[in-house]
Amino acid sequence: MKKLIFILSSNYSGSHFLSLLLGSHSHGEHLGELKNIYKSFDAVSCYICEELDDCRLYHDIKECQKQDLYKELFSRVDGNIEFLVDISKKSEWFENFIPNSEYDIRLIHLVRDPRALARRWLMRFDEKQIGLRERIKQIRKNPLKIGKLLFGDLLTVCIYKWISQNRKMDAFVKSTGLPARMITYKELALQPDETLSSICEWIGVNYEPGQKDYWNFEHHGTQKKEYEWVKEKGGAQFFDQRWREFLTAAQIEKIEQNQDLQSLLKQFSLRFSPEGLDHTG
Repeated sequence: MKKLIFILSSNYSGSHFLSLLLGSHSHGEHLGELKNIYKSFDAVSCYICEELDDCRLYHDIKECQKQDLYKELFSRVDGNIEFLVDISKKSEWFENFIPNSEYDIRLIHLVRDPRALARRWLMRFDEKQIGLRERIKQIRKNPLKIGKLLFGDLLTVCIYKWISQNRKMDAFVKSTGLPARMITYKELALQPDETLSSICEWIGVNYEPGQKDYWNFEHHGTQKKEYEWVKEKGGAQFFDQRWREFLTAAQIEKIEQNQDLQSLLKQFSLRFSPEGLDHTG
């Protein structure tokens, strides 16, 4: 049975990175963010072809019925492709295709260190009132924390954004009853061979070490330009820790000591380490 690998994650968590690594397997195909491609066809470009209308994988895909998307995409890839990797991230998209008796669907919950995401989000929150809109959004999602979110700083907003997003993803994964894995960005970047080998075995294929050099393969769909930077820094072996220089010691401590965050990490069997998040079990 053909497989669909759905990756759920917050933005900036490395979902493209993981998908490119998996999609570099001889039996896999990286799709990018299918949700965005399908819903915003004219505003999204293919990394290889630029115009989606010129893409061998995505031309005219907007004319396809949503329920038939993966069937159509399988028909457009090589016959030896056994699994497609979709990094649409959001449970609202993936729930359209579950349950599904035609495919073996597997879920990966990719988790990034909240300290690293705080850096990325704080950089964005300074733009065009994004911080204010996010504050309002998190108050709606965390009404019991209205005091902290209304009067706290933007770092507090980042903390509860991380909590609400990952709590929602975890609840969705558990609700489906499908085979699922929780992977951290740290283990993917620092232990790529071990991590990819484990994921490939779980998918049902043998790990191919060449997967790590994803830039040696042609990947259609979405791909972030910043992965050119990752490639230059050493590919899968490079571990992004720019948050260390961006955040102050007080900000780092505030994240690490937040009790609601600590509680969720414990639920996930994760803990802070100096470099990122570690599994505890």
